[in-house]
Amino acid sequence: MSNYSLEPISLADWQLVKVIGEDNLKYLQGQVTIDMKNLSEHSALFAAHCDAKGRMWSNLLLFMRGAEIYYLVRKSVADKQIAELKKYAIFSKVTIEKVQDLNMYGIMADALPEKILSKFDNDNCISENDTTYIKLMLPQPRIIVITPQPIESHLQPSNKWLQLDLEAGYAIIDSENTESLLPQACNLQLYNAISFDKGCYCGQEMVARAQFRGTNKRGLYLLSGKSDVLPIIGDTIEYQIEGNWREGGKVLAALKLNQNHDVYVQVVLPNGIDINTDFRIKGQSTSKLNFH
Repeated sequence: MSNYSLEPISLADWQLVKVIGEDNLKYLQGQVTIDMKNLSEHSALFAAHCDAKGRMWSNLLLFMRGAEIYYLVRKSVADKQIAELKKYAIFSKVTIEKVQDLNMYGIMADALPEKILSKFDNDNCISENDTTYIKLMLPQPRIIVITPQPIESHLQPSNKWLQLDLEAGYAIIDSENTESLLPQACNLQLYNAISFDKGCYCGQEMVARAQFRGTNKRGLYLLSGKSDVLPIIGDTIEYQIEGNWREGGKVLAALKLNQNHDVYVQVVLPNGIDINTDFRIKGQSTSKLNFH
């Protein structure tokens, strides 16, 4: 049984975007890091959308409803990301726009009727009665529900979904960190979010070089501990080595868990730091964080 509340969770910090038109699949094939041939109505996929230098505009969760392709992206980066994705669309029969006629929320899988859960089988995406369900397995089975129906239930705040994403190891790319990180620095290769043999896409050369020449030396980590001050996106994390504090990486997301100053901090750090290392927010001697 889940350790989380079974009440629906708001996804107010995420934006739903649709890519429609007869060239939508072909167009996205040249823009995102996954092989779009693997996307189907039964398979939702993680991906990244990069600039020419291989730095991510954002990470995405893509799925299909019929012939229409949709994706979820953090709301703070949506306008910029959509504008970049549209840059070459004038040459294709494709329309990219924010979704206005669908609602979405999250829920723990335990809260869904068994007749729906049983339909997933080996799939992670199903649609029934014009409602789409996307199943995520980490940190516990949970479902994203996309529906034209109004959401009438009381929703838990969106930071509850953020907590689940942090525990799952999904990178949170908000506006402050857009166009700054390679997909591998956010561990997207671990979620099959990068294809290394599908051919050309925006940023492909730099992403491939980082993989095959080992030029990426960073990874995504979750720190937990105590802090009187909740860091903000872009703050610097320091780690202790031989009695000295050294700058380690930048904060992608931070979440206050309770009134006892327990926090989660998602950060990109150099790989290879000892698992027992102490961390702190730069200059904050009252904060003590460790690998989660």
